Amino acid sequence: MSEKYEASTNDWVANKSRFFAAWGLPTAIMLVTWLMQLTPLLTGILWMGALSWMGVACLRNAHQCGRIHCFFSGPYFLLSAVLALATGMQWIQILSFNGLGLFLLIGTLLVCVLPEVFWGRYKSPREK
Repeated sequence: MSEKYEASTNDWVANKSRFFAAWGLPTAIMLVTWLMQLTPLLTGILWMGALSWMGVACLRNAHQCGRIHCFFSGPYFLLSAVLALATGMQWIQILSFNGLGLFLLIGTLLVCVLPEVFWGRYKSPREK
């Protein structure tokens, strides 16, 4: 079995059901809570949970298969989870959930695309 095949079979991003569970469902939760315009505290808690779930899934995926962008998106989502809680607790007055959502949209595109453009899709087995 080739190394590329082994990496892609362990890659949660490449598996539709795992992708939905790890990133699709939390994203849907965040979108629904934003549309429902819940209280800032409840929105912050729900977004923190969803972003933490996504960040841990990315770090797990990076460790499991060596997916390059997961090494960047994992910490990015965990940092965003802290920002979501701080926004919900109103510790950060200059950031709204609209602004955080825009930050997440643009940042996610950047951290998921650029690393793989520069370094490829998977970390080589020698580097693990």
